[in-house]
Amino acid sequence: MAVQIDKGTSARSRTRVRKNTLNDLSGRQWIKRTKSWLVCDSRRYHRNRDTELHPARYPEELVIEFVEFFTKADQWVLDPFAGTAATLVGAHETGRRSVGIELSANYAEMSRLRLREIGAADAHVLVGDAREVASERFWARELGTRAGCPSLGPEGLPQFDFLMTSPPYWNMLRKSRGGVESTHKQRAAGGLDTVYSDDHSDLGNLPDYDEFIEALGAIFDNCYRVLRDRAYMVVVVQNVRVPEGEVRPLAWDLQRRISRTFSFQGERIWCQDSKKLGIWGYPTVFVPNYHHHYCLIFRKRQG
Repeated sequence: MAVQIDKGTSARSRTRVRKNTLNDLSGRQWIKRTKSWLVCDSRRYHRNRDTELHPARYPEELVIEFVEFFTKADQWVLDPFAGTAATLVGAHETGRRSVGIELSANYAEMSRLRLREIGAADAHVLVGDAREVASERFWARELGTRAGCPSLGPEGLPQFDFLMTSPPYWNMLRKSRGGVESTHKQRAAGGLDTVYSDDHSDLGNLPDYDEFIEALGAIFDNCYRVLRDRAYMVVVVQNVRVPEGEVRPLAWDLQRRISRTFSFQGERIWCQDSKKLGIWGYPTVFVPNYHHHYCLIFRKRQG
């Protein structure tokens, strides 16, 4: 006699499919984004004259890579060092909502123009100091009368679902390498900004390295308070070679400092394959061409 198999109780149907609570990706999409390095060379990163005015940017495609992994549609993204709004543009293009804080009024206005041009009503650019990120007064002043803003937590602070940013790489922008035609010198010759600003509030102007690490770490301590429990944070940073001829491990010094508050989850390395090579140190000293950045991934601990 033939044995009938009840398809409703087959092994496949009995397997429980766990709900994806982190993002909207399929399993196949998920696994591709866990590789520890990625190449990201964006056309608009190189061709957008408006954003080119800013001396240190990252591509919107890099933002999309992480925003799609660490959030679901309609969730809120924060960038406390907004620059020219790459984070906010990437969030908008993936159906997320966002807020950026930018110290420079000029860059903030540039960002607002970009966002208006693409119809990103779900993105807000605030002029302010990242040190204010945990100030209830700051948020009440900047977002208190706006519709469609993040929900408030028990401290009266907005609660974001994800944070992605790239802080100043210490005072690296003020350092030009030797007598070669560096990007720094090319920007100066082209009338483009070579530093963020001369504002004393700009962390990139701090002369002391340890003071810079501590000041930046304190900002991320405050960011902890505006993230919901178990939310992720990605900080894009690079190690820095100083004129004295040694490399300061900025990425790892900052990782240790942030880890006093957040749980470090690992890193993905962003590689820039189209960046120009410079003949630094030839023919006597090894000087690396830095074509990679560390995307340090942290998570807020359960409250």
